[in-house]
Order: sequence, then C-alpha cells, then structure tokens
Amino acid sequence: MINLLALLVQRSQPLTLRQIRNELGSQYPESDVAARAAFERDKGELRDMGIPIEMITLGGDRAGEGAYTVDRRSYELSDLGLTDAELEALKLAAATVRIGAAHGEAALWKLGGERALEEPLTSVNIELDRELMPVLADALAERRKLEFVYNGENRTVHPYGLLARGGYWYLVGFDELRTDRRVFRVDRIEGTLEALEPNSFDRPDEFDIASAVATEHELLSDGKGVHASALVLVDAPLAKQVRAEFGDDAVAKVRPDGSIEINIPCANLAAFRLWLFAMVDRAEVLAPPEVRAQVREWLNESVSG
Repeated sequence: MINLLALLVQRSQPLTLRQIRNELGSQYPESDVAARAAFERDKGELRDMGIPIEMITLGGDRAGEGAYTVDRRSYELSDLGLTDAELEALKLAAATVRIGAAHGEAALWKLGGERALEEPLTSVNIELDRELMPVLADALAERRKLEFVYNGENRTVHPYGLLARGGYWYLVGFDELRTDRRVFRVDRIEGTLEALEPNSFDRPDEFDIASAVATEHELLSDGKGVHASALVLVDAPLAKQVRAEFGDDAVAKVRPDGSIEINIPCANLAAFRLWLFAMVDRAEVLAPPEVRAQVREWLNESVSG
C-alpha cells in the first residue's frame, strides 16, 4: 500500500492499473483477475485511512478506461501558519520528551523546523520498545487479545487502550486471569508479547483511558520516599498549568513576577524526577534540603553521563 501511495502521489498524471502494475513490478499477481482484486483491496484500505484516491475516466483512444491519482492538495499538510515562537515550543517539546521514535523529528521538518535545537541538559524518556509497538498497535486497532507474562504469571488481556503518563507507558485492559480490568506497565511485560485473532473481544463503550490510569498527582504520591512533598519554585510561564494540575491549596506563595512556590508530592522519587525534569530550567526545588541535594546529584549524573 505504501508503494502504491508513493507512486500515485509522485506522478502528476493519473495512472491506469496497467501502468501501475508495470511500475510496481511483481507487487501484483500476473493474473489480471487476481491483480485487479489485490489492487482494489489496497485502494480500498488506503481510502479507509482517509487518503483521497480518485478515479478518472479517460477519453480519446483509451476512452472508458479508468485511471487513478491522489489529489495532493487534499492529501498533503497545509501551512499551519505557526509563528517562530510556536515552532520553537514544538522543537523544545520534541527535544525534551522522547518516545523512542523519529516521528517527532520528521514532523518538525515537515512543519518547517529546519534548525536543530541544541540538546537540553535533561530530558524525559517515555520510550516504547520498538518491538512491542507494532504488536500493541495492531492489537488495539484490530481488537486482538494479548498474551504475555507479567509478575511471573501468564496473562491474557483484552487491550482497551495505551497511555503515557509519569514517564511510563501503561496498557489498560480486561485481564482474564483476574477477571477484571487491570493496568499494566509496558516496560514490565516479560518475554514475548503475542497477539491472537482479530475481533476477539469488544471494547466497552464507556471506556475512558485517561481516567483508567493513575493521575500524575497519584503517581507522585505513591512511593516510599522519606518526604511526602517538596517545595518547588515554578516560573511564571508554567505556573498556571502546574497550579491547575495540583490545585490552589498546594500553592505556598505567589511571587511578584508571577512565579509560584508550590508543594509537589515526591514520595515516588522516580516519578518526581520525571515530572521535575520535564520543566527543564523552569523549576527549582527549594526544600527540603534532602530532596534538593538529590536533584543536584541527578543533575551531576546527567552531566557526567
């Protein structure tokens, strides 16, 4: 399908099925009937994805013969009219938060990000294993049950959704072993992840992935750290967002420049580190001294590493 799409997008003139078969070599069967069936299948699936493949009836000495094309004006990304500041914000986000793929970089090039952003001092890595991604994506899209080992037990799960939160990916679904809905951290899946037959379960209509996984606040609070919270100074540009996330009661002080001192849960130090470093240089731990020293140690490790 990718080969067919690339061919139709690159050519300025519509192509007949005969021309398409000649261009793509052995991609389609030699039999005219089988080739037509395979082409119709590919064309139908591309259209289902929203790709505007058009058929044009030719005239002249080829009157009545169908030819196919993709209207690039309907297919390609139009200019979003991003300002320089908005593009810089996208670059910063792509450089700071990594998902283990080159899609972010490629998207920036398409949006006009011709200048590479310097590597930030710290980054949040929510990488998803490249071998797991295709299996998870297919299972979610085609409603395939998943089989894997988790905490030493064989699980069969109906995958309902996948969500990145607090620096990790979470799979939410119905666990046949527990006969209930469960949340699985993807990086803790053991061994091979296998997808079964398609359309093997029904996803509940009321399912909400965002509410199925613990919130950032809950993740930060769920740990065995000595201190339950840390006082963090957050710069003005991020203050409104952080305040909305953790509530007005968490704000200890609003400074004249709009920055805030706010109490952030830090019982889960691993989650707290991910949250804090996502602020890059827009947040500073003020207290307690032990947590501040821990942050300094993390930064030193980052520089030396």
